[in-house]
Amino acid sequence: MAFIDHNDVVIGSTDDGHTFVLLNRALPAAQRILTDHGFTARQPSNPGRPLYLLPPAYAGEQAHTRTGDAMHFLFQHTWDVSDLSWTTRWNPDVPLPDPDVHFDVSGERVTATARTDAARRVLAGHGFIATEDGYALPAGTDESRQLGAVVKAEIALFMENLGARIGLGFRTPADIPAAPARTSGHTRTPPAAPAPDRPRRTR
Repeated sequence: MAFIDHNDVVIGSTDDGHTFVLLNRALPAAQRILTDHGFTARQPSNPGRPLYLLPPAYAGEQAHTRTGDAMHFLFQHTWDVSDLSWTTRWNPDVPLPDPDVHFDVSGERVTATARTDAARRVLAGHGFIATEDGYALPAGTDESRQLGAVVKAEIALFMENLGARIGLGFRTPADIPAAPARTSGHTRTPPAAPAPDRPRRTR
């Protein structure tokens, strides 16, 4: 899976709690916008595309606010944004529940596990099929369609007050790969989730 290759801007989280913003297309204002909101610029282990980080200490309210405010300004330059993070999820009004669904997009096939019947119904309604270990998207599904299915399922879970968490398979920021050989040919997809500058449930 290369879910981070499909949009101009990708927001995500590493397993150790970093929030990252990755740029697949040059946006001249991005560095100023992101660093003004507390992100630190860093190149991936293999150079190729700018990477900006918030440390794990900012997960939750700080990451939610800083990322949301930064995206407010980045939206003036592109709407091609994918939000796959879990560290930015925060709601000032109610405690966030444990995730009802865990998505794993790090392998050759998107898989998911669900702990409630309501969550299982959402997955089934978005093309996931039952397997011995949980749920998965059908083998051979185009990668951009898989990304779309995860995005739509996550939003549907949120609308039903069910938590979700998307695992990208990056233990630390050092695991985030360089740009693919043909970034200019990536498939654009709609924004992956509502802008993170408004309260949302956690993944």
